[in-house]
Amino acid sequence: SVVNFTTLLYTIKFEMLGCRKLARLSPPSLSRLLSHYKVAVVGSGPAGFYTTQELLKSTSSTFDVDIFEKSAAPFGLVRYGVAPDHPEVKNCISTFEEIASQPNVRFLGNVAVGYDLKVDELLQRYHVVVLAYGAGSDNSLGIPGENAPGCYPSSKFVGWFNGVPDCSSLDPDLSGENVAVIGHGNVALDCARILAAPIEHLER
Repeated sequence: SVVNFTTLLYTIKFEMLGCRKLARLSPPSLSRLLSHYKVAVVGSGPAGFYTTQELLKSTSSTFDVDIFEKSAAPFGLVRYGVAPDHPEVKNCISTFEEIASQPNVRFLGNVAVGYDLKVDELLQRYHVVVLAYGAGSDNSLGIPGENAPGCYPSSKFVGWFNGVPDCSSLDPDLSGENVAVIGHGNVALDCARILAAPIEHLER
């Protein structure tokens, strides 16, 4: 018999340890009906690749996984969001490359889900759709001057010094000696450290 799984949607939010699952299942006895699944993973950052890795570990079912990514290259923030003076953080890329090399895994870049493809279209072609993408835009602070010349959201500035194609036109003025960084999280510290680092340090 043919089972219609087009209403099945998994949304997985990964945390540092484990994950939380918000699921809408139809029918609930999914695991007893099929042993092979076609899965679409939207997003090729750590969440997308670790999702794929866990699926490939399954001993009760087999999976064909297509990983969709709006950028041309995979790995998300591991590729484009890590400060260049912390290359050790990118070591997990070797694991992701091994996952991507499996015969039942395909990477489909330059595909923006929501624009090039709708989620409903994916649900018609896959048993499971995993939404594992990050934030697509910055939150506005809603304060006067945040759009003034020389004021940049961290995602654009980090993207610029990491060579993200979409950020190549940013062209910040680095001739001054004083910079204000709003925030004191990891990204803020990365920005401050890169700005303060001697050129010789970055060249290494």
